[in-house]
Amino acid sequence: MPHLYIINSPVLTGYGLWRFEGPLTENAARDLLAGGFISALGHEGAARFLSARLGVDLPFNRIQVELEPGDRALILRLLERMPENRVLSAGEMAKLPIELGLLIRLE
Repeated sequence: MPHLYIINSPVLTGYGLWRFEGPLTENAARDLLAGGFISALGHEGAARFLSARLGVDLPFNRIQVELEPGDRALILRLLERMPENRVLSAGEMAKLPIELGLLIRLE
């Protein structure tokens, strides 16, 4: 059964055929998450920021994921490069431009 992950950067977890769609609206993201998801938000600030932004409990969960064909990932995409060697708080993240995207592993 395919999984939906939520992660804080677009990353290809293996070789294959991928599609990256977006940007998604916050309503579209909420609709996706309503069907169930696995959080792989590896930064606590990102988890808190996105939880507040979407009104959904998105736990901090620093796990490694490997998307299999059919799996999808809701992506928090920062549109600016983060400062080097710095973990941002939820408040700091709220000041950055972001997009939400959907990464799909096709094969």
